[in-house]
Amino acid sequence: MNATPRQWLRQRARPHRHWLWLSAAGSLVAAGATIGVSAIIALAVHRALFTPEHLEVAVVLGGGLALIVLRYLAQGLRDLAGQRLAHEVKGALRSELLRRAREAGPARLATAATTGEWIERFQARGEDLTGYYVRYLPALQAVILIPVAILITVFWLDWLAGLLLLFAAPLIPAFMAIVGMGAEQIHRQQQAEQDRLAGHFLDRIRALDWLRRARAIEATQSEVVERSHHQRRLTMRTLRVAFLSSAVMEFFSAVAIGMVAIYIGFALFGALDYGPALELTLFTGLFILLLAPEYFLPLRQFAQSYHDRAGALAAAEALVPLTAPAEPLAAGADPAAAAPPAPAPAPAPVVDQATNDPAARSGPLLELEAVSLRYPGQDAPALPRTTLTIQPGESIAITGPSGAGKSTLLALCAGFLQPDTGRVQRHGDAQSFVWIGQQAHLFHGTLRENLQLARRETIPDAEMASALAQAGLPLQAAELPDGLETAISEQRRGLSGGQAQRVAIARGLLSGYRLWLLDEPTSALDAETEQALLDTLFDLAREHALTLVVATHHTAVQARCRRTLDLGGPPDA
Repeated sequence: MNATPRQWLRQRARPHRHWLWLSAAGSLVAAGATIGVSAIIALAVHRALFTPEHLEVAVVLGGGLALIVLRYLAQGLRDLAGQRLAHEVKGALRSELLRRAREAGPARLATAATTGEWIERFQARGEDLTGYYVRYLPALQAVILIPVAILITVFWLDWLAGLLLLFAAPLIPAFMAIVGMGAEQIHRQQQAEQDRLAGHFLDRIRALDWLRRARAIEATQSEVVERSHHQRRLTMRTLRVAFLSSAVMEFFSAVAIGMVAIYIGFALFGALDYGPALELTLFTGLFILLLAPEYFLPLRQFAQSYHDRAGALAAAEALVPLTAPAEPLAAGADPAAAAPPAPAPAPAPVVDQATNDPAARSGPLLELEAVSLRYPGQDAPALPRTTLTIQPGESIAITGPSGAGKSTLLALCAGFLQPDTGRVQRHGDAQSFVWIGQQAHLFHGTLRENLQLARRETIPDAEMASALAQAGLPLQAAELPDGLETAISEQRRGLSGGQAQRVAIARGLLSGYRLWLLDEPTSALDAETEQALLDTLFDLAREHALTLVVATHHTAVQARCRRTLDLGGPPDA
């Protein structure tokens, strides 16, 4: 059972509770310094009026200055502890989210939300927790510790004034709780709309070329503007609630301080002759009046930070499912298959043909035994019961009609998905693999930077040039005017689909991995480019003993493979 957002936020802070203890210590020291400063000021005024001969100005100024410095140092320590707490909580959260994303794999992530929504959840939702740990939790500690310390002091001085402060305090949290319930709901709506807006905007940016060709730019612009205005209206509602909570706090604190001031004034003028009012002095009355605003100051700061709590709860509601414990494997699943592939050691360049002979390795490379998978919310299985054994060095075409499960089977081979039934066993080189989809994903940057993604250590320029030449895109090609420094912008501008696939093939060669999983690698290419790319790919497979598993519906690809697995019929031996 998943934790509630409140429980989740507390659990996140638990491993770093030493910062909370440091924050609490800072609050107590600040409270003591505040009481000391108030006492020194009240005593100085009292002696200046009644016993000026006993007033030691140097002692008053020195003691007051020392306590003021101590107070601000303690408050700085409290703020530093909150900053460190937020930093460590967010760092641990980011690491866990990345680990969960690797475990879930891109296939499940893509079915759960758009790319823009995932970016918003992983980045913005984590940042929405900052105020909770930096301001709200330290303010919550201060609102308990500082008023209690001041209340004890006031009761010691005058129990009637202490009762006035004590009875005024509960009104503030009561009204803040009423306001806070509405604030949490508004924050939740705002963050959900912000996630949708981010995904919507990123999708439109990606489809900008298509929208321009369809002459839908103006309609799309109006749509984005309208959704932005809706987001702005939700944000303004959130700000109105924050201002309302602060106004409620200021009103009740002002009323309470006024009641204490009226009591002290009447007592000093002799208008009250009940209880401690008869013994009230200027020192005592001024001391209590100086402490009264400080009594409500933590409550005001708490009110100002209360909307941080509402924002964090709304963010936690989106983050809790992402950090929930993984569901247990289905019956018959292989526990080893559920773990993400272990990082392989840095591979050597592909040069030694003797070690690449598939005959030198015995046994299958990858085994899928009676695997099946059904996506959540769908009645029909995405992949019916299927068995596949992949030997080193062979080429297999996975075919079948649309929706038969070709891409799903390939995702199971990669470990992007885990089967509901059956088992997946990986051996040797199958722990690491090259993945090439319908459109090669090239990142914004230079050609060199895109190729460097193949390995952790720096790849020599000569090796990059050799891999590009083997992939059929030499550095002297007109499409690469600046060689390895050729800029690649968004949507692979400057490269055709076939050239981008060749860059992906070169990147795969540089990785040194022997298992290549290809999902419709030529579906976006014309017939001539498709044949040229297939010539290159299968020549490299023979030269470097690559194992190719290709999901395709093109007969040209099927004809090149040694074996075919038809998901619409029995396997072809």
